Amino acid sequence: MSRRLASLLLTALVTTEASAGTLSRQMNVVERIRGARFTHQVTTVTLDRRDLPKHLRRQVEKTTPYSLEDYVTILKALYLIDPAVRDVVPKFFDLLQQQVLAYYDPLTNTYYAIRGIPPGMPIDSRTGIMRDAVAVHELTHALQDQRFAIGARDLALRDDWDASLAFHAMIEGEASLVMLSYVAGMTGRSLAELVSNDLFMESAVAAADKTVPSGTPRYLVDSLEFPYVAGLRFVAAAYRRGGWPAVDTLYSDPPRSSREILHLDEYVAGRRYPTSLVRDPVHLQGGVLSVEHMGEFHWSFLVGADNARGWIDDRVTIAQNALCMPTVTIETQWESDAAATRFATAYERFIRARAPEAVVVRDGAAVRAAYGADDAAISEIGRR
Repeated sequence: MSRRLASLLLTALVTTEASAGTLSRQMNVVERIRGARFTHQVTTVTLDRRDLPKHLRRQVEKTTPYSLEDYVTILKALYLIDPAVRDVVPKFFDLLQQQVLAYYDPLTNTYYAIRGIPPGMPIDSRTGIMRDAVAVHELTHALQDQRFAIGARDLALRDDWDASLAFHAMIEGEASLVMLSYVAGMTGRSLAELVSNDLFMESAVAAADKTVPSGTPRYLVDSLEFPYVAGLRFVAAAYRRGGWPAVDTLYSDPPRSSREILHLDEYVAGRRYPTSLVRDPVHLQGGVLSVEHMGEFHWSFLVGADNARGWIDDRVTIAQNALCMPTVTIETQWESDAAATRFATAYERFIRARAPEAVVVRDGAAVRAAYGADDAAISEIGRR
């Protein structure tokens, strides 16, 4: 979903109350796989599942730069979620309830274990293995935090939607790969053997839990899934190039955009995004609710991956007038006129079907757009 929310989603694994001895053993597993040591013990808190919704809301609110209600307004204004959908916040927490089984909070350096399982999830002979696997995943985040200060780095990205999504993909991809190594070890296979098998890796990616409450907007699901699915591919590719030292190197120059996560060859070649978008903001009536940086992932969600290919940068401003009616202005930059044309054609078709007053203008490799209640801002975009 948003910048930090993806860190709360896990694959379909089960965890129960953690003991100090069990946690110490699981930390040893992470150290062995990663070839690195924890510098201090990890604080552990066990929560009852009935207390989870209230706790999750506090976790989300303290790391999000606006209220959840404003966030929903932004998603609807951008048509990432259909404006007609109601009760988005409850739907989001229903989704988390179905998926969150444990998590590590880098802001408090605390590992949270959840007592009890999500409704409808069976308990079977694999429960113990699953409990350990999810702990290994989350304790990898604790090790990342102790080694690379992921909590502070994540907080510094809270106002950059796309950069934060990319950073989460890197850390979730690594934690998923450590977990995969742990599970592989039980079968007598090496991680190197598994990650070199493209068919196996695609199967591992496809194994992410697909249990989704009825009526959940697709954007919530896709944006929560992205750091795990795309992140695993990204980090596994780095591992294939040079093992865990190559993964460590990612932290010295982390990906800055979802484009780099989606196209690892560009990251390896040293191509970094975004570039600077050198336009002055459009004058908007009313108050600015947010200025977002959407990136290739979000444009792909709206217009398809092919039409979002070639993204370089963007700035998207969402404002509201006194009647709470939104206006959105969009400035994007593309790597070629052809890429800009593909995007402009697809986006105009998409947005005019939802906001007939929308203006979409291409100027070389730049594409601008505006729609909403502020006629002056829409006209200004058209004149630029």
